[in-house]
Order: sequence, then C-alpha cells, then structure tokens
Amino acid sequence: MKRSFEFLPQQRFFIAAFCAFLFSSVCLADTSFSKIVGSAYSVEAGALLYRETHEKLADGTYSVEYSEPDGRVFGHKTLNFSQSMITPSFSQLNERNGEKIEVTQSGGKLDVVYQENSAGKEEKASVKLAAGMVVDAGFDAFIKQYWDALEAGKNMDIEYLVPSKQTTFTFRFSKTTCVEGTQDGAQCFALSPVSWLVKLAVDPIVVAYDPADKSLLRFTGRANICDAQGKYQAVDIQYHYM
Repeated sequence: MKRSFEFLPQQRFFIAAFCAFLFSSVCLADTSFSKIVGSAYSVEAGALLYRETHEKLADGTYSVEYSEPDGRVFGHKTLNFSQSMITPSFSQLNERNGEKIEVTQSGGKLDVVYQENSAGKEEKASVKLAAGMVVDAGFDAFIKQYWDALEAGKNMDIEYLVPSKQTTFTFRFSKTTCVEGTQDGAQCFALSPVSWLVKLAVDPIVVAYDPADKSLLRFTGRANICDAQGKYQAVDIQYHYM
C-alpha cells in the first residue's frame, strides 16, 4: 500500500521556525543524461510552482536552472563533484529574494557562505569534513553507492550539511513505502531527521527510483529553493529525462 504525503496541521508552527535552517536539495550526479527537467508541484494545492532543469557542463560539473511556470528563470545552481560525489561543492543564487549559498571543499573542510536575502548580511564559516557527511545533491550518489544495503532494509545515518546554519544535522536513510501515485515497481527511500526536535518540524523526504537503472523519478518533501517571501514549500517533483 502506498503512502499519502502531507504535513500535519500541528507541525506548521515548527516548520515555520525550522525552515530557516533546514536545507534539502536534489540534483542528479550521473553521466548518462543530456538534460533532466523536474516539475515541482505544490503538495497542498497541486499547482505547478517551478521547474528545475539539470544539465552537464563538463566532467564532474553540473548546472541547475530554476524557472517559473511561465518560463522566466529566477535561480541558478552549479555543482562540482570533482572532489567527491557525496560532498560536492556548489553555489546557488535565488533571484526571487536574493538568497545566496556557496559551499567549497578545501583542505579537509567545507567553506560555507550564506546570505538569507538581498538585504541580509553575508555569513561565513568553515565546517570540518567528516565521515558520513553529505552535501546538497550528494544524497543521490549516497543512495546509489549504498543501494544494496538500503534496498535490503538497512538504516544508514549521515551528517547532512545545512548551509544556513553552517553546521550538520544527523539524518537517517531507510527503505520506505512509496508516495501514492508513484510509478509501479519503483523503489522508495526516506531521509528522516534523527533528532526528535527536528522531527517535530518536518516530515521525511521521500525519493523514488527506477530500480532498473537507479534513475531518480520523484522527490517529495521540502523544496530546496524558496518563494519570493522566503518560504520553503512542500513540493512533489517529478523528473523527465531527455
């Protein structure tokens, strides 16, 4: 039986407080595509909120372009997996409100720069690299690397970098039932916070993969880019390969 996905009413206050520093994302660090388009729909209303277009630029480097439903581009991201598939360097700019993020791997640490909006102050810090640390779209490579163990039902903990807080939080990967409406035969995994306090704030992220080629089909959870008011919405992203 497939699961439905929604944020519980009693969680909304905690989501508002926690969204300022939880930062989830999705991208595809794969060499077998020329372009991938993800259409992000509102979990609550079903309306198309934005599209994200993923393209390979060079060996280990990928771009993501975010566009409004009418096609106007409002955001850009560049990811560099040359040093690590699981802890990539990346930069992201959201022109809706001026939010800026930069994460650069250098000398056994991550240099993190975060600016909340165009009027905000730029904050800088360094985070020491550690085993089990995952950055941004690196979760996709992590799932593929540990596919057999996860598919067999093993739970695996990671340290997920939250750039806005310039630190990591512990999350757990686990096999789960798929969100209702997911393609038949898909293999689904959940990324859930370990801390009980964080669990009050957000539901797990649920990702669906095609087990034949391990391609990402669907992402259901908090968006990785905010709207013009700085709000991170619950989205259902469905991917199309070109």
